[in-house]
Amino acid sequence: MIDPTKILSARFRFSSWIVGVTLLAYFCASFCLYFQWVAPSLNGDSQVHIGADSATYIGFAESLRSGRPDPLVIAALSTFPNTLWSPVLIALVLKSTFAMVVANYVAFIAAILLLKKSFSFSMSGFLMLMLLNATTTVSLLSVNKEIIDLLVVSIFLFGYRRHRTSVILLALFLALLNRFELALVMLLFLAAQSSFNPLRRRRVATLVVLTLVLSVMLPLVASQNLANRFEEASAGGVVVVLDGLEMHYLFAVSVIPKVAENFFGMLVNPSSWGAFSESLDIANSYVLVSNNLATLFVVIVLASRRSFTTRSEIMYFAFFGCIIMSISLVIQPRYFYFVYVLLCLQAAHPKRSRSAVGVPSDHQLEGAHG
Repeated sequence: MIDPTKILSARFRFSSWIVGVTLLAYFCASFCLYFQWVAPSLNGDSQVHIGADSATYIGFAESLRSGRPDPLVIAALSTFPNTLWSPVLIALVLKSTFAMVVANYVAFIAAILLLKKSFSFSMSGFLMLMLLNATTTVSLLSVNKEIIDLLVVSIFLFGYRRHRTSVILLALFLALLNRFELALVMLLFLAAQSSFNPLRRRRVATLVVLTLVLSVMLPLVASQNLANRFEEASAGGVVVVLDGLEMHYLFAVSVIPKVAENFFGMLVNPSSWGAFSESLDIANSYVLVSNNLATLFVVIVLASRRSFTTRSEIMYFAFFGCIIMSISLVIQPRYFYFVYVLLCLQAAHPKRSRSAVGVPSDHQLEGAHG
């Protein structure tokens, strides 16, 4: 039970005050941004495009709420698995865009607290890296799937670290409602860590085998779906070439370039900067560049600390996420947002602690899940 007197008499470090003031300033600034730019965009009072697909989700919810929903909306929501259910349901239940913002902040705080209960890391460092990415801010201020992805990942990792099957099942259920690819990532991660995997202690080999299996299976099992999506991606430049490799049993060749394209594409492709000329499309210009810059910074931090290792459960999970999210032919950096969260988590762990953030010692590795 919490003793209020201890809270009042507790000593707070100067760094904690700095973080608190910074977060308060961010909180105030984000709401100013919401009222000035985001709310008018979501409500249709502005032509500025900020929230990616938020207007679509809200439009679908309004169609359902009307009592005579558009047949196209019903068709879009009737497939399984589906990536529209969660954001459309949120927009349907929370009629006010401001209520959605409040719900996003609650989900964000809950996710951070769950991660803190699961791992040892610098809270200030983690939050600063998270807020460095404009995707975080936009996700907090609009109806979207990224904040739900963050919450799902935190629930899953909490259940995995505490060995709570019911919590893991909850995370899988929420993932199916929000972004089913994430559910696949979690299932593959669990399978790789189980005793059924003969390569359980050889994590790099497990990732290589998974990539090779997908290279063969994707054209055979998902050829029709891939062909349809390829038409949508036909204007994607270098992505078209990489997608073509994937459709011809060469996913193993294209997977790393596809990840790099999503992580850094806006920084290395000069033609992409033309998006800035469309000042109204903030979602596909400034936000994407901020996303890529933030990712580059975190990657540099991880590389300098030699943290790109499968010995870390966090990084191992992130590698699964990169592979599975690269399957889609039409992909956006925001699809990898949960991977960015994992990278931030890894970058924020104390360097002196070998076992922090899921980096077990040799003894723990030999006995883990055994």
